[in-house]
Amino acid sequence: MSSETYHTAKDSFFVNSSEHIQIEVLHYPPINKTQNYPPILFIHGGFLAAWSWDDFSHWFSDKGFDCYAMSFRGHGQSTKTPNKDKWWSLNEITQDISAVTDEIIARTKVNPILVGHSFGGALLQNYLEDNHQKVSGGVLLASPSPYLHKTSFFKVISNIISSHQIFPYLKAIITSNPYATIETPELMKKLLFSSAYPDSMAREIHPRLEKFGFLSGFLELTKPFVDPSKIKCPMIVIGAEEENASFDNVKVLSETAKVYGVGYDIVGAAGHEIMLDLTWEDAAKIVFDRIQERIINK
Repeated sequence: MSSETYHTAKDSFFVNSSEHIQIEVLHYPPINKTQNYPPILFIHGGFLAAWSWDDFSHWFSDKGFDCYAMSFRGHGQSTKTPNKDKWWSLNEITQDISAVTDEIIARTKVNPILVGHSFGGALLQNYLEDNHQKVSGGVLLASPSPYLHKTSFFKVISNIISSHQIFPYLKAIITSNPYATIETPELMKKLLFSSAYPDSMAREIHPRLEKFGFLSGFLELTKPFVDPSKIKCPMIVIGAEEENASFDNVKVLSETAKVYGVGYDIVGAAGHEIMLDLTWEDAAKIVFDRIQERIINK
């Protein structure tokens, strides 16, 4: 289903972050304002921007949520700093989440639910360590485990080598740019989408991706990047059935869910880019049900 099915409005604004960076925020006001739902902030992963949450944001605003989607520095319409975009630290990038969350609280007077995808999920956990009291709950979609540095990271490296995907990764290392791993529609589809995702759609979406990745931030995931014991808000953990072979999907999900004391869900027939793949609406329904269960009706 396309976001064009919905008739929700959309506007945009900018929020000041650290280092004089302006962060793009897309806003999708709720259709049914009688629902007493917390607002939702959607946080994208690598190579994406706020636009990648368009279907999710329309879907949830149609259900009565006040929805926001942000673009990290260097992404979408947020401020670009070509000489530094790859080199921002995890904590510097996390300042973008902090600035936008504070703005949403100021506008709505309600603590939002934060939904982080992939690298955005790692950043969300980093943010929640010291700011969990500012949110109603956190949702991790295809997110790294907080123990990536000592368990699943080594499995990732082993699987990359055994699946003969080493050459794009070697190019990424040589060029200091993670984009090399997805620099063609074919590589992007293989790494990020389900097997059923049409080649025509892959060719259409590929030019919208950012041509760089947060190299410094990514490398920081190979060491402890969060103390999950400090995160006290409700957490939701969701993964994709067709997560790329480079990742041990069940291991990542189970160790993430265990540390937060919850179970986990897997979206059927979805690749890593859960909110953009063909079964995105199935994923939205799972997120909606878990939010109802663990945050709204807890």
